Order: sequence, then C-alpha cells, then structure tokens
Amino acid sequence: MQSDGSLTLHDEAGTVVAALAAPVAADGTRAAWRPSGDVVALDGPTGSASFVVGTVPLEGATWGENEGGRSLAVVPRPWVRDGGLAAQQALASQLSATEPEAASPSMQAQLWCHVLGARDKASWNLEPWRPEVPTTTLLATRCNPTDDDA
Repeated sequence: MQSDGSLTLHDEAGTVVAALAAPVAADGTRAAWRPSGDVVALDGPTGSASFVVGTVPLEGATWGENEGGRSLAVVPRPWVRDGGLAAQQALASQLSATEPEAASPSMQAQLWCHVLGARDKASWNLEPWRPEVPTTTLLATRCNPTDDDA
C-alpha cells in the first residue's frame, strides 16, 4: 500500500509487476484497497468504483548525448503520469531492471523530480553524470543540478 491509496503488486523477487491507482467510487468518494495475503479486495461504498491497473509503465528509454554528456530519455506510459505513487514505483522498478545505471541515487532523484515537476514533458532526460544533491537543490535546478550546485 502507498500513502496515496494506490497499491503495488510484487513478484517473489520483489519486482513491481503491477500498479493499481487509488480507487474512486461512482459517487466520487474514495474507496480503498484491502490486501490480505495474495488477495486484494476493494472496500468502499456500495456501487461501482473505478481504478487503473497498469503492468507496463515504461514506453521507452533511449540513451543519447545532451549538453553535458550521456543522457537517458525516459518516456513513461500515459497512465503513469497520473497513477500515483504505485505507478511511480512501478516505473522506477522497470526502468532500473531495463537500464541498471538508472538505479543510481542521482538518476532516481532526477526521475522523481521529473514526476513531480514535468509530468507533461514528452520525455524525461536523466543523466548519470549529474551530482546527487538535496531535494530542494534538485527542485531549484529544475531536475538538472551541476557540480556547481553540489
């Protein structure tokens, strides 16, 4: 369970295999997930509820060159952009499995920064050469810190 009401499902190795957005009842009130062992139930008001289930969060990840060096252009699936914490965790998990270098603390921080501040950009550029900096510095530099910011 994520703090925003979304839910991630993991395989035996701990890899995220699906992300479920926080459910919303037909009347607009929030419903909730109730995990119990290997079963997930939906709790909420009677009537229908809607939610998104996503299993493939990454549209693509392509290495290229940008102004400062190597850059990984990450394109999330549309459902990830508004899917909550579970969707973000699924994206980070798949990206790290696909591109192990993207699991570095600096690249993970850049990913979270783009999720927060650049949801509408077509792709998010993550650079392994960027330094790891405090979150406030990362946000102030629009997810693009340099050694001068460290």
